[in-house]
Formats: sequence, structure tokens, C-alpha cells
Amino acid sequence: MFEELLELYKSKVAEIEKEKKDAQAMVALVAAIEKMSGEVSLKQRDVELMGRLIDQVDHLSKEVADLKSQFKARQSRGAPAPIAELQQQSSNEGKALDNHARTLIDIIGGRPPGRYTTSELVDMLGLNKTTVISVMKRALDLDPKHVKLTQGKRRKLYLAYVPDDETSMAGSDVSSGEEDRAKLELMAMT
Repeated sequence: MFEELLELYKSKVAEIEKEKKDAQAMVALVAAIEKMSGEVSLKQRDVELMGRLIDQVDHLSKEVADLKSQFKARQSRGAPAPIAELQQQSSNEGKALDNHARTLIDIIGGRPPGRYTTSELVDMLGLNKTTVISVMKRALDLDPKHVKLTQGKRRKLYLAYVPDDETSMAGSDVSSGEEDRAKLELMAMT
């Protein structure tokens, strides 16, 4: 009888120990889940903060661009003495722009007809995006009969070369109002 009680006591102790271990494992699991939840909420806040910071940087870059253009305008109005120097410099820049525009027309004229994005033209010409936009505008001014400039979604610019045989058909498709709007957008971007 004593041995039976001892065996019963041992089995109860083992059962209680097992329940205790299970309870501890559950507590550890709940603590781990709470910790993971806290980390996820912190990361969510970090993502929201990064989004706000990106918006602020975008806004500040627009302000800097505006201030630069205002500074250049004031500088050109305020300094009458080096006007000849500025004219010569802008003349050299204009020549370089014309050369780039002619190169662009030659490149896209030698390829099959199609639309080219600003990014593709950056890769073709090896220039930065702002310069490529100016080159696109100048190419349109140099050869409006063959070079067509259109704007897609999200202010995306497309440049197309229309060969002589397609010029008459394409001229009826593209309205001058749409072309003028694209020119205005280009002026706003540069």
C-alpha cells in the first residue's frame, strides 16, 4: 500500500512538473509574440517617418531649385559688366546643346521609329537628365517636322522621330496644343 501511494505521488509530481514546464513555455511564447508585435509597430512607425522625410526632402529640393533659379536671375540682372562674358558662355553652351541635339536626331533617325523616354536618352547620350531634357527641347526646335515630343503619365516625356514618309500621317495625329503643352512642361522642368 505504501508503495502504491509512493507511485501515485511520483506520477502526480511528474504530471505537475510537466504542466509547470508547459505553462512556462506558454509564458515564453506570449512574451516572444508581444516582443515581435512591438518590433513590427516600431518598424511601421519607422516606415511612416521615412515617408515623411522623403516628402520633406522632395519639398526642400524643389525649394532649392527655385532659389537657384531666382539667384541666377538676380545675378544676371545685377551684373551688367560681365554681360559679354555671359553671352559668350551661353553661346558656347548653346553650341554644345545644338551639337547634342543634332547627335540625338542622328541617333534616333538611324533607329527604327518609336518613342524614347528621357531615361533611354540619358543612356544613349551619356548626359544627365536635366541636360537631356534641354537637348530634347532643342532637338524639337531644330527639326519640328521629324522630332515629336509628347508627355505621358506622371510628367514622363517621350521623344519620337517620324521619318519623311510618316510625317504627313503623324502631323494629323499630334495636335499643336499637345505639343505646346509638352514644350511648356519642358520649360518648367529646366
